[in-house]
Amino acid sequence: MIIEVYADISGLVLGDFEDKFERYMKKEIEEMITYAGDPNYLLYGTDWPISNMKSYLKFMDQLELADDKKELILWKNAAQLFKIDVEKI
Repeated sequence: MIIEVYADISGLVLGDFEDKFERYMKKEIEEMITYAGDPNYLLYGTDWPISNMKSYLKFMDQLELADDKKELILWKNAAQLFKIDVEKI
């Protein structure tokens, strides 16, 4: 039996990222993805009402990842996990 575990990165902070914490999290997430390979297990959720989603999108944009990897985190992983046929949308 194969068990897949996903992590949602939307809940890292309350409110906006502060510069020091943003730099720390950027480094940690980039290292995690480098170590594990493609980020097929990371999700970006917008269900964290305490934080400003604009700050998370800015954070995602600043990650030193290829655009295809960012797309995995931002929506493709969730579409696969929840079996959403994006061709029908």
